[in-house]
Amino acid sequence: MNKVKIGGFRIAFQRKGEGIPLVLLHGALSDSREWHRQLDELSDDFTVVVWDAPGCGRSDDLPETFRLPDYADCLAAFIEEIVLVRPHVLGLSFGGGLALELYRRYPAIPRSLILASAYAGWAGSLPPEVVEERLQQGLL
Repeated sequence: MNKVKIGGFRIAFQRKGEGIPLVLLHGALSDSREWHRQLDELSDDFTVVVWDAPGCGRSDDLPETFRLPDYADCLAAFIEEIVLVRPHVLGLSFGGGLALELYRRYPAIPRSLILASAYAGWAGSLPPEVVEERLQQGLL
């Protein structure tokens, strides 16, 4: 497992293969280990990178104030630091939301987004005031 320092955090990651870069983003309460099969199988065709997001796995813990935009900023800096040019970005669950936020903040970085089991949001399933409260928490 490699590590790089991004914004004061040590970020753990693995890189395998040669070809167009593909970044795999794990779900919440998980880490890069959930991608071990894909890391092996996809590395024949891609440079596959799996990370432990800040606060997960072997990466450093993060402050309670860390929000989705902070994750996206960290991810953008991570992609730049390990010199990936226009990677495909695959996000699973929370990683799907992170992939979307990366694109929203840095549209020139991803070549494409692949969203697996991404959560579309709370609208329609929660009362409007709860949706607004969660939205404001995410924007902090």
